Parts: sequence; structure tokens; C-alpha cells
Amino acid sequence: MIYAVVNTKGGVGKTTTAVHLAVMLARTGATLLIDGDPQASAASWAAWRRDTDRQPHPTTIVLCGKAIFSEGRSIAANYKHAVVDAGGRDSPGMRAAMLLADMAIIPIGTSNLDMAAMDDLLTIISDAKQFNEKLNVRVLMTRIDTRTKDTDEILTYLKGKGLHVLQSKVCERVAVRRAVGEGAIVQEFGKDVNAISEIEVFFEEVTK
Repeated sequence: MIYAVVNTKGGVGKTTTAVHLAVMLARTGATLLIDGDPQASAASWAAWRRDTDRQPHPTTIVLCGKAIFSEGRSIAANYKHAVVDAGGRDSPGMRAAMLLADMAIIPIGTSNLDMAAMDDLLTIISDAKQFNEKLNVRVLMTRIDTRTKDTDEILTYLKGKGLHVLQSKVCERVAVRRAVGEGAIVQEFGKDVNAISEIEVFFEEVTK
């Protein structure tokens, strides 16, 4: 199973989602993490993880542009799972990731800016589905303000676009940021039971 974590907007928790998913998948079998973002944030996280010798450690590679599909397809065939952290803008790399994937996961915040960015992304998804009919799309609401947890407006918008919105939601939590900054996932860092529960519910929902 190949997952692509995509959004044309930055700051939505794309890399955070990708690395958590990759580690949890690695607990069940050999997992490849493809960093397709020019900023190489997932590759940096992987280096930090290797330095601290945390296990399991998904095999991490960096691919750019169309190589995400052309090279990624043959490399991913050697793994039970693969996760692509695609770049945070419309690019050949993002489009290649959606051609490669079985499931596209779209982390999205709850602001008007997040909603505005979705229109462009929906066009890209529509284009991808013409060449990759198996592509399933799931939307994950992320970086939700824990004080308000106000998601009604964005949820209405997403459902109005006919998108499959995951029941799981991920709030903005210090524990998650600190974990990723140390090459970990939140289950390995601290004792924020709410953060851990949110990530695990997300994992169960996209892999069931």
C-alpha cells in the first residue's frame, strides 16, 4: 500500500503526518518513506531518528519531481508499505506522488486560507485520477486549536466538495512538535495521552 501525503499549502502538518504514518506502518512490516519535498524535512527527521537509534526506522530516500513515480514505483515494490511526503505546492513531484499512490491523505487546517487552497488541489486530484483510477482521497483535519476545536465551517465546506473526511482529527499540540523535532513520534515522546490517541485513531482509520 502506498500513501501520499499532499497539500499545495504549507504549514498544515504534512511532514508530521507522513513520519507518524511511516513509523506506525513500519511496526507492521518493511516501510519506505519517500521525501519528495525540496525542503527535505522528512529526510532531516529520519537523520535525527537514526542518530537517536529509535526503532523501527523506515527506510528513507529523497526523490524529486517525476522520479517520485518512475523510481519510486520500482523501489516501493520491495516494501510492504510506502509513504510519500510530497512538496507543499503544485509541482511535478506532487503530481507524481498522486500517480504512484493508492491513497492520498490531505492534511488541512481550519482557516479560510486552507479552504481557498483546496480549490487548486482538487483540480490536481481530478487530473491525477484520470491516470490513476485506484487513487482514494482522504482528508485529515489538522492543527486544530485545542481551545475551541471549531471545525464546523471547514467540515461543511469539505463535504460540500464531495470529499471523504476522516473522523479522526489532530489538534495543535506541543508534544507533537517536540517529538518530530527529535526524530520521534508522539507515542515515543512524553505522555500526552490526547495527542497519542489522535494519532493512533488516524492510523487505524486509514489502514483498516
